[in-house]
Amino acid sequence: MKAIITTGPMTSEIREVPDVQVTPDTIKIRLQYVGVCFSEHYDWKHCDKETAFGHEPMGIVAELGENVKDKGFAVGDRVGCLFGNGLPGAGVMCEYALVYPEDCVKLADNVRSEDGALEPLGCMFSAISKVRATMPGTRICVVGCGYMGCGAISLLKLRGFHVTAVDIRAESLENAKFYGADEVYYPEEALAKFEGAFPVVMEWAETNESLDTAIHLTAECGQLCVGAYHTGEKRLVNVQLLGVRAIDMLNTHPREWDMLQDGIKNAHDLMANGSWKFTKVPTMVYPMNQFDKAQADLETKYGTYLKALIDMTKLDGEPVLM
Repeated sequence: MKAIITTGPMTSEIREVPDVQVTPDTIKIRLQYVGVCFSEHYDWKHCDKETAFGHEPMGIVAELGENVKDKGFAVGDRVGCLFGNGLPGAGVMCEYALVYPEDCVKLADNVRSEDGALEPLGCMFSAISKVRATMPGTRICVVGCGYMGCGAISLLKLRGFHVTAVDIRAESLENAKFYGADEVYYPEEALAKFEGAFPVVMEWAETNESLDTAIHLTAECGQLCVGAYHTGEKRLVNVQLLGVRAIDMLNTHPREWDMLQDGIKNAHDLMANGSWKFTKVPTMVYPMNQFDKAQADLETKYGTYLKALIDMTKLDGEPVLM
């Protein structure tokens, strides 16, 4: 089968790798899409050896192991999955992979395949579940309004919170309003108006500046939820202010596999029943041989699309906005 493997910093190629063979307890899926995640961007820019990327799979059931034929899946089903547990093909942009049934969700007919890469949605659900606020109407600030930030905004609105969005880009602030933000500000505007004002701040922008801005916006004894993965260089932020204000700073990026399993199931169900409006998100779909362009475009996508996918069924062609 074919897989995308890097050959050095910012370069990759399509290679033939050994196919995967279904085992009694697994499902073999034919990958249709794999998401392009910014958490891998730094490694793509700096990798000095052969590296495989990809952890946001959506595909078609190709074969069922003997022990999972009664788990509610059938050959031909569209599924959103989690990659992990060291299974062959997992964590790779390749044509086929093995997954466990408990890490799969069968997609409803009204959930489009491009919205079926459920792993980042599970991350959003896990992060939002750790927000300490419970009272509807509580004012929460979201710093960073890309794909993850906008998804978080829409979830926070679904829980009844008042959401203030902060970003450095006008296009991202417009997206924040579209997905439900009650008010939007540039960082300098937010700091002038809301220094130390929010009981809860979520940070999704993955930069030194966004993290420091989020600290300044958090109230005394407030909660700072860091959702961004923050790969790359060290972050230099105002630790003194964290201490002076007794801010509870929590990494909300999921580490608990069971929360991710619940998250992808709940995300799918809320999309399918119409409760969660984070669907038909502007998505750029790239063929396999344009993985490097998909990564490079992450830095210039703002105002054009929110999410990028690699079409694992197409070797060549032009990107398509879905």
